[in-house]
Amino acid sequence: MNDQQMIGHVRTLLAPAEPPPHLRGRVNRMIAGSAGSARARSWKLATVGAAASMGVLALLVGSVVSLDGEPPAASAQAAEILHRAADTARADSTPAPDADQFVLTTTKGFAPAGKQGEPATTLTRSWMSVDGTQDGLLWISDPPAGGRQSTVIPGCRKGRVAQWAPDGSLLSSTQPCTPAPAYLEGLPTDATTMLTYLRQMSGGTASDEETFANVGALIRQGYLPAQSRAALYEAATKIPGVVASSTMTDAAGRSGIAVSLAGNIDRYDLIFEPKTYRFLGWQVAPKAGDAVPQSRREVILGVSVVDRVGQTS
Repeated sequence: MNDQQMIGHVRTLLAPAEPPPHLRGRVNRMIAGSAGSARARSWKLATVGAAASMGVLALLVGSVVSLDGEPPAASAQAAEILHRAADTARADSTPAPDADQFVLTTTKGFAPAGKQGEPATTLTRSWMSVDGTQDGLLWISDPPAGGRQSTVIPGCRKGRVAQWAPDGSLLSSTQPCTPAPAYLEGLPTDATTMLTYLRQMSGGTASDEETFANVGALIRQGYLPAQSRAALYEAATKIPGVVASSTMTDAAGRSGIAVSLAGNIDRYDLIFEPKTYRFLGWQVAPKAGDAVPQSRREVILGVSVVDRVGQTS
């Protein structure tokens, strides 16, 4: 595995948390918000945003909600969840982080292990360079046999990046690179263009199942600016077959609601906190009625921006 492949692998371990949403939809609702305080050098992404007041859903399962005159492909309840998240993302006025800062993400991953499929749990903390030029760090609580508990993620500076030795340490030799920023600027900011972007992530001919999975993949690649995060959720309303789950428990035991799409074998879920609609995590689970245990799950325990590697608050 070369350096850029390793960085790409590290990206799949990460998932940013979204701020809580404003309520939105065809029903009347009152929104109460409070302006955020002036930005400090360290701020919590998971707690940024205005508080949403209670709303009343008046939508039927399987009915269609109009979006700018065009019916979305997702079910009404799924579209409502996604629009709520999109509205709050769009209203988020938190300033962009500085180029020399780091996105700190804490996640817990679950995967089957052993003959009985008992889940193996891994706690991961990552400090990823906002602009991709600074050396980051990946810390894993339960590394695989022969692996390292902490690994430096070398930054790409002046088109060169340090290479890894077989044991995960850094060599003095370098190779060409392109920075992999943790803050993902330049992504589409409207739903239609974002949907095209999601399909192109799989070569431009992605199935609906692959396109929906790419929603989660893009979330895990880094922290998206507000307008792109809103476009991502609204793009998901255009994917046929996306439905809502009224109640669901994530891998950390937290109650949530999900938007889901079932494929030929598995069902892919994106899980949100039911009151704030903060993004909790994702899972690939068996379809209804399947006795196979859940295959892969990841929950977000915290996301923040910090000034240096190793800083936790």
